[in-house]
Amino acid sequence: MSYNNIRKAICEFIEYTKSSTQTISNGSTITFNTKRTTGGDGVSIDSSTGIITLNSDRSYWIQGFITFDIPSEGDFKVEFQDSNGNSLTESDGNFPAYFHSEPDRSNSGRPFANRSQLCSLLVKQPSLQYKLVATTVPSNTTVHLSTHLFITESR
Repeated sequence: MSYNNIRKAICEFIEYTKSSTQTISNGSTITFNTKRTTGGDGVSIDSSTGIITLNSDRSYWIQGFITFDIPSEGDFKVEFQDSNGNSLTESDGNFPAYFHSEPDRSNSGRPFANRSQLCSLLVKQPSLQYKLVATTVPSNTTVHLSTHLFITESR
């Protein structure tokens, strides 16, 4: 019997943020343009297309913290997809963010306030490029500056 098995790993921590708000609708890719890192990582994001490129020799845990305002009642779903727009499953390491909006009756009947959701992608030795896509969202939803991608990379 063995116990206390450990695997030594070198980890890098990467944070991507936005420098401006983004208005999205169904099918919009959420983009990021500012990177902070502990250094030596294999992550890049194209700020215009939102395509996330990862080093194929490493493992990743990507957490997307999405902060948004929705202008009308409706559902919200954000998920990681491959760069061609194909949906990924849990077995691919994709864990989407879901939100079902309901009117806030305590706020004079106005339906919505600022919300925040979490989605994750867990991949080992990735062979794909990825993007973060709003698959279900009311038109004119605003993604705020407090939206972040936190990435842990290990090798």
